[in-house]
Amino acid sequence: MKQKPYAFFFHYNKPLSKQTGSPVISVHTRGACSMVGNVDCRVPVKGRIGKRQPYFVMAGKGVVTVRVTDDQLTTVAVIT
Repeated sequence: MKQKPYAFFFHYNKPLSKQTGSPVISVHTRGACSMVGNVDCRVPVKGRIGKRQPYFVMAGKGVVTVRVTDDQLTTVAVIT
């Protein structure tokens, strides 16, 4: 069964990236926030500029799936 696409947005999370020592991206969809190390986005997105942080986010509509990579070291948000 095909899942329904929902609105999502993602942005770089500077505070958590400094804390962990590696880049962290926050992916938001349907009221939930997932912290991932990489994003594989296969749908069109548009940049949005805001007046407060995060100043720049990428937004679109799709199905967000969070997976752990084969090496078990990184989580990836796959957006289709």
